[in-house]
Amino acid sequence: MYNDIIEAIIDNISCKSYRLCIVGRPKVPSPNVKFQEFEVHGHSGSYYEKTGYEDVDYTLTFNYMEEPEVGTFKFQMRKIRHWLYQAERLELSDEPDIFYTIKKVEIGDAENDIIEFGYFDVTFTLAPFAKIIENNPLEYTKDAENLEVDFDNLSIVNSEPKIILYGTGDCTVYLNSGEPFGFTDIDESITIDSERKLTYKTDVNGVHMNQSAKQSSNAYPELVPGDNTLIVVGTGIKKIEIWRNALV
Repeated sequence: MYNDIIEAIIDNISCKSYRLCIVGRPKVPSPNVKFQEFEVHGHSGSYYEKTGYEDVDYTLTFNYMEEPEVGTFKFQMRKIRHWLYQAERLELSDEPDIFYTIKKVEIGDAENDIIEFGYFDVTFTLAPFAKIIENNPLEYTKDAENLEVDFDNLSIVNSEPKIILYGTGDCTVYLNSGEPFGFTDIDESITIDSERKLTYKTDVNGVHMNQSAKQSSNAYPELVPGDNTLIVVGTGIKKIEIWRNALV
């Protein structure tokens, strides 16, 4: 059963922790498609080429109500602004399986008619699509032979995965019959982070060490919506993890 009171959860902290409630039911954000327009002589109308998606401006109205002994609204608003201006991740309690990446935050002027009450608008600039929350990656073990796996990507557009190869030596990765990605002299593990365009190894202290010199291509893998096929060639690779980073 759904709770009609929706919470905004920002960087894993609920708005309720700051005595805030969302006014009304939030709209469902959708990105606008970006097009490039072409005029062709002798043809009626224009041609349009899709070039990507725009960021989404998403406004939530919050209200605050507290007992006077906790502090005036103006005093509490200082803490609230600090929390919001640091925001990187937005979740809504009625969509527990996804989150939005926050790029920018704008806080409107707050109305403060009585000392312990106030309300204000917050406009979040979000990445065009939300991400499906993955608590665990896809994980495949590999023997001495080549590994070929098929898996589903629930993304509605191409997504940028993070692929971790565990093992040693050289290997080649093929994704959906596209360009091969070669790696040399792998030492224990190598991470291919397509979203951040980084190739690295993580040491025991969690520090990322650049491994881009071991990569044959400057390109990075992309997953398509639906069925994907991954092939890993290299006898020294023993395990593969795939974080799909699916977008919805």
